[in-house]
Amino acid sequence: MQQMIGPTRYAYTDIVAVTSHFRDKLGQGGYGSVYKGVLLPGNVYVAIKMLDGKSSCDGEDFISEVSTIGRIHHVNVVRLVGFCSEEMRRVLAYEYMPHGSL
Repeated sequence: MQQMIGPTRYAYTDIVAVTSHFRDKLGQGGYGSVYKGVLLPGNVYVAIKMLDGKSSCDGEDFISEVSTIGRIHHVNVVRLVGFCSEEMRRVLAYEYMPHGSL
């Protein structure tokens, strides 16, 4: 039986570094902004979704959702690779899909 590894938890300072201080904005949606980032080592491109403060999701609810989303592995679903939950900051890191949509 193969054990699935879930999304990695990142500190907010790591998210700032991964996105080069949120330099490359990919888009804006109903729940926040999305930025392009690079995870090291390996130069793995990611889409960093910064959830805005309008979300009513508290820390425990957010972690529960991350756990659920992190277990989804399907060819047609973008994989959640990491997250950040510090104070009121909620961040999701997805695999980057050029010309794709989260």
